Amino acid sequence: MTGLGAEAKARYDVAMAALKNGDFARAEAELAHIVRLEPGWAVAHTDLGVLLRRRGLPAAAAACYRRALALDPDRAATLSNLGNALRELGRLEDAEAALTRAVALDPASAGFRYNLALLLRDRRRHEPALAMMEAVQESQPDNAELAWDIALTRLYLDDFRRGFAGYEARERLPRMPRRVFPGERWRGDAVAGRTVLLISEQGFGDALQFARFVPLLAGRGARVVLECLPELGEIFATLPGVAAVIAKGAPPPPYDLWAPMASLPHLLGIGLDDLPGPCPYLTAPSRPGLRLSRPPGTRLTAGLVWAGKTNPRDRSWPLETLLPLLSDPGLGWVSLQHGPRGADLVSLGLDRLIVDAAPGLTSFAETAALMAQLDLIVTVDTATAHLAGALGRPTYVLLRYVSDWRWGDVRDDSPWYPTLRLFRQSHPDDFAGPAARIAQALSGLG
Repeated sequence: MTGLGAEAKARYDVAMAALKNGDFARAEAELAHIVRLEPGWAVAHTDLGVLLRRRGLPAAAAACYRRALALDPDRAATLSNLGNALRELGRLEDAEAALTRAVALDPASAGFRYNLALLLRDRRRHEPALAMMEAVQESQPDNAELAWDIALTRLYLDDFRRGFAGYEARERLPRMPRRVFPGERWRGDAVAGRTVLLISEQGFGDALQFARFVPLLAGRGARVVLECLPELGEIFATLPGVAAVIAKGAPPPPYDLWAPMASLPHLLGIGLDDLPGPCPYLTAPSRPGLRLSRPPGTRLTAGLVWAGKTNPRDRSWPLETLLPLLSDPGLGWVSLQHGPRGADLVSLGLDRLIVDAAPGLTSFAETAALMAQLDLIVTVDTATAHLAGALGRPTYVLLRYVSDWRWGDVRDDSPWYPTLRLFRQSHPDDFAGPAARIAQALSGLG
């Protein structure tokens, strides 16, 4: 830190102490002050970028990294950090350039190669991404995050047996709360005549997808008790072979064995050739009071969901780019959109063209009952897609360029759900293309 002012040095010491103690807000505030005092201090710009990205502000972080690189252009760590921020922003070409240069400057860094491998996976170059991860794993055999990403990459490649075996690494991830139950954990051995408690984990979409394996377990002679999030209880009660459904966290009835539900595909030895299995596997409960009447003169009624999770990646779609879907007067549209983005209907004036059914849908069972009355569902939200597919409803799924392993990267159908069609972005900013293809597909229906 030669040549730096005393105040900047002192504040940097305070920032590092705050960082060590987990006081990230204080560390960020000190670093922000430092870069104003000493704008030529590259390391301070980089450190501020790290904290901004940690706070979910990748654009601001990228600006910090670029400032640092203007002062020290060959610092590999800063280039790798910039690449990570740009990857989060969907600027994949720029991210690849930064990450490739970081690796070229420091090829011995396993971390830099790991970051580049993740970027290559986002760019749908799965084979080189997997090879790079496996090479890193040779020196880090106990790295749970790496094992998890290798598993996900194999799943992208439809290598389901090895991918689901590696999927078990999720239980070693620090961010994944591990639930351990009394008694013996099921490891895939004979279960005939025994009660198996399947415990809830992950989110709605994961649960809806993996619920398909519950009847297979029951088919082996097990008595299945299924724990799930309360919102899924009624719809999961329609699963064939389920003896009992309990809310997550409720005391379970007596059981012989237990297992996480997301471990089922591994424990059952599921491969690509085993899909889709019996489908549909869920049934919409009766809701006599939830009747949907088709407007006169329309030939089809379609449900629409345009926003999903925004973290860790944005799975939403700008509603205004879906306006071409509304051009056909023979189609009646119903919004199934929950959450703040439901307000898009009013802000764009589309509440005059789309019936908002979401306020009356307070559970997955009610949504399923409405879906049973629709001719088609169009969704970017994957939980909605899993529910519709599990019910056997015709569904068009909008996919962002970087999508989940469940949807692969090339095909326009799904091995998981025969009634789904997939409409992908050709690049991260391509919202018009998939919408135009859906509009064309809609013109041939009815």
